[in-house]
Amino acid sequence: MAKKNKENNVWDFKQIRKYAWDTVFHKGWKPWLWLVLVCFFFNFIGALNPLQSSGIDLAYSYFDKMIGYKDERFDQNVEYLKQFVLDSKLMSKADEEDRESVGTLVDEMASGNSWVIRALSANAAYFQRNPGEVFANLALIAIVILFLKFFIQNVLLIGLCRYCMEFRQQKEVRMRRVMAPLHLSNIPNLIRVMLCYNISIFLWSMLFFIPGIIKTYEYSMVSYILAENPNLKWREAKKLSKQMTRGYKWKMFLTDLSFIYIWILQIIPFAGLLVATPLAQQLGVEFYFTLRNRADVDTSMLPEKAFADAPYVKKANRQKKNIISEIESPEYVLADINTTTAHKKGRFRFDYSPTDIVFLFFCFCLIGWIWEVSYEFVNSHVLVNRGTMYGPWIPIYGFGGLAIVILLSRFKDNKLKLFGMTMVICAILEYLASFALEFIFNSSYWDYKKMFMNVNGRICLAGLLAFGIGGLFGVYVAAPAISRFVNRFAKKTQYIAAAVLCVLFVVDLICCACFGFNTGASVGGKIA
Repeated sequence: MAKKNKENNVWDFKQIRKYAWDTVFHKGWKPWLWLVLVCFFFNFIGALNPLQSSGIDLAYSYFDKMIGYKDERFDQNVEYLKQFVLDSKLMSKADEEDRESVGTLVDEMASGNSWVIRALSANAAYFQRNPGEVFANLALIAIVILFLKFFIQNVLLIGLCRYCMEFRQQKEVRMRRVMAPLHLSNIPNLIRVMLCYNISIFLWSMLFFIPGIIKTYEYSMVSYILAENPNLKWREAKKLSKQMTRGYKWKMFLTDLSFIYIWILQIIPFAGLLVATPLAQQLGVEFYFTLRNRADVDTSMLPEKAFADAPYVKKANRQKKNIISEIESPEYVLADINTTTAHKKGRFRFDYSPTDIVFLFFCFCLIGWIWEVSYEFVNSHVLVNRGTMYGPWIPIYGFGGLAIVILLSRFKDNKLKLFGMTMVICAILEYLASFALEFIFNSSYWDYKKMFMNVNGRICLAGLLAFGIGGLFGVYVAAPAISRFVNRFAKKTQYIAAAVLCVLFVVDLICCACFGFNTGASVGGKIA
């Protein structure tokens, strides 16, 4: 009978609420601020559940109304985009039901990623000129966000749980402790487990409403269990969560209801961010620790002995009563990610100094400028400055060459791999540069629409093959030769020359800002 009474006293919802409140607000402003920032970051990447993030979302909505984010033009642009898709050749033979489904899909993508429509419609001429590219960007971003949600966000949530668990046990927690359970060796298992968890909750909720709520509470400890032991499989984590919550799901639900002022705070802009979100997160942590330390729970798979201790705020109260004289941060089984850069045998070594980087940038800019000017001279017999700036340099070649040398020099031993990766990097840089120039200046500095295998006229196969060959030349020939030449001079001479080049480049940028970028003959033609 005594054992039963002791078991019944395990769940004290008033004590749980008190611990959650004290953990968030009774440590001082600095720990509270760090917790707010961590919660804000995880809300920003979409890793918090709707209840915990709604307060921050309301703050965003408040700002949206202030700056006129949602206006009639947004709805008009979405409607224009939808009509473009429905008028495309692909949909010309579709029946009414399919057209309606596609229209609904466009609406959902636009509403779920409204910032894309808003950003791209900032240049109305671009939006009207390239509705296909706008839709492609919207679809691509929607797919990427969906991928991030299922394979990245759910895993990162485990890092948030870990941070809040340690936040309960000590006064201040380093932000990098978010990464403690996220070592590369653990990531595949965490992805699998969290995918199984989300599929299970989704299926239960879709099939049965009340059982879905019950299963949500039954599996609610999975992310905390993984934050303590990221090596557990789905069946192990699920079984342990079911064991911990057995007989306590109703009490958890009632305790959530007793914290109703969290829900009220969510409707007040900024109160959700500063108070309700961190408090809701710590309430879940208190649930975990209360259930974890039950006498009938098998903790053999939970390695953190420090988590059996009382929370930091209770230790602090004991300290005031002189029961203990000093509080030390506990030592955890999950260590920080190794941030040392000690040299390992066989590890790639980057042989270029900061001054080498500067000279490589300007040399690649010059090489690109010479290539563009020569190409135009051969084709049109006209000598023009083909660069976006006034000096003899084209920055995209400089950044592209540096990216190849810095990122791909480690693959020198595999020429085919180096060639392929160079094409990928150049494709990304050239496409983004073309898009930026057209979007910002409504100008086209190159157009490959007549070339074989082009993407919206921004990149083409022939150009990428040329860049691939250029990348091989840069890594194997140009970069080593430039470095050897530069290092023939004294360091002081190198610094002076690098400084002069940088100053001239900045002056050129200022001239471009004042007088506009170069748009001479055969350069940067305005798009109607």
